[in-house]
Amino acid sequence: MAFIYIIIIVIACVILVKSAHWIIKSLIYFAQYLHIPEFVVAFILAGLVTSLPEFFVGISAAITKTPILSLSNIFGSNIANVTLILGLTVILTRGLTLKSKTIQRNIFYTSFLLIYPILLTLDGVLSRVDGLGLLVLFTLYILILFHQSQDFTKKFERALRKNLIKNLIIFVISITFLLTSSHIIVLMSKLLAMELNISLFLVGLFLIAIGTSLPELIFGIEAAQKKHKDMIFGNILGSIAVNSTAVLGITAIICPITINDIGLLITTAIFMFGVYLLFAFFSYSKRKLSWQEGFILLFLYVAFIIIQFLVK
Repeated sequence: MAFIYIIIIVIACVILVKSAHWIIKSLIYFAQYLHIPEFVVAFILAGLVTSLPEFFVGISAAITKTPILSLSNIFGSNIANVTLILGLTVILTRGLTLKSKTIQRNIFYTSFLLIYPILLTLDGVLSRVDGLGLLVLFTLYILILFHQSQDFTKKFERALRKNLIKNLIIFVISITFLLTSSHIIVLMSKLLAMELNISLFLVGLFLIAIGTSLPELIFGIEAAQKKHKDMIFGNILGSIAVNSTAVLGITAIICPITINDIGLLITTAIFMFGVYLLFAFFSYSKRKLSWQEGFILLFLYVAFIIIQFLVK
């Protein structure tokens, strides 16, 4: 039965990713239609949209009283974004240059958003009050981003009005598929954890986290192909920020998160912040990420998987 559960989770993740992909395309069209600056799309819209899988998984996990699945999914997605996703994107693009000082500032801001929920979970519980605090922090982050966007004048070319209805229909249908597939993922993950006698934390940390992080990879590759490389960093940083504040905050408000395995949480948290600091060091040292550094990030994700299963 475990194999069947894994197959169903993989299929649901594929549907989840394809739905997110079509939502991203629809929202980029809306941004073009409304003539929105690229900065807003990269740091706000892309971060929000590529976090939709984590958001819907979090809502489903909270409703089914398994919010620990959302916490592990978010931590796992953040680690995958900085190592697996960014590493692959850097390798495929043969290196990424950080031209904008705004991106460097946001690397610093995001580090705080990353560590704050870690500190909140050290007592073993992420309460509704903690969740509310995370939402307040998310609101402040969005306000800062909108303030920064005033410095950017580059906008998308206007899109054709005749495609508006089509994109609205695609958007609504994709949201429906996203909601359904995320609910299936949560249910199958619970059954898989019971079947294999492993913690839900590990299931969310790896299996679901990789699946829900694929929209960031798709967005990054498409942005690179269209010569919007700044949007790659914006998407990664925005996604981490949204995951760590809005998604986690809403999940905790619906159903407080209790952490039973503090040891597993601490090793995950240390690794998550450690790889983020390494990413920040790579970014600040030469204002670029080379393809060699992409391989280092990729190797660290493999090392993380090995370490976590040894700790278990």
